[in-house]
Amino acid sequence: MIKPIISLTLSAVLLLGGCSSYKMEIQQGNYITREELALVQPGMSAEQVQATLGTPLLVDDFHKDRWDYVFYLKSPDGTVQRSSVTVFFQNGVVRDIRNEVVPVNVKAK
Repeated sequence: MIKPIISLTLSAVLLLGGCSSYKMEIQQGNYITREELALVQPGMSAEQVQATLGTPLLVDDFHKDRWDYVFYLKSPDGTVQRSSVTVFFQNGVVRDIRNEVVPVNVKAK
C-alpha cells in the first residue's frame, strides 16, 4: 500500500515540476542604437529627428521643445535595462541631445 502512494507522489512531483509559468521579456519604449543617435546633430529639424529616431515616447504639452525617447526592458530573471535620450529644440531645430544609460545589472523589485 505504501509503495503505490510513494510512486504516485513522486510522479506528481516530477510532472508538476515542469509546469512553471512562462515569463517573457517586457519591452517598452524606443530602442535607439548608438548609430541612430550619432545621426542626430544640432541644427536638424524636428521632422529629420523623427525620421531618424521615430516618434518620441514622451512629448510634454508644457515643454514642446523637449522630446523624450525612453527604453525599458525587464528580463524574466528581474534584470532591468533602461535608457533615455532627450532631444531639446529651439526654434524648431535641435539645440542639445542628452543620453542616459542606466546599468544593465539593476534588479527589479
